[in-house]
Amino acid sequence: MAFLYSYIKNICAFTLVITLILNIFPDQRYKKYIKLFAGLLLLAIIFHPILQWKKTKINMDSAISKYTHGTYDTDLEKEIEDLENKINERIKNGTQTEN
Repeated sequence: MAFLYSYIKNICAFTLVITLILNIFPDQRYKKYIKLFAGLLLLAIIFHPILQWKKTKINMDSAISKYTHGTYDTDLEKEIEDLENKINERIKNGTQTEN
């Protein structure tokens, strides 16, 4: 419940600050830009909790170790060795059929 209260409080405070800023500027030519920017920020404030809820946490240490010195390296070395063996077999078979 505290989260919802804080969420609504942030939206209301933002709206009040933008209203204050719009009343400070007497020129009409700047108001449309301020409203555009304020609208984008308001959308970001509204959707921030939804995006944070959907966000998955990634363990960077395990991701880095996987691609630097883990099973990835051994799998890559094995794949290279298999490809070299296949190439050598094709070369041997190719030279035997030509003779």
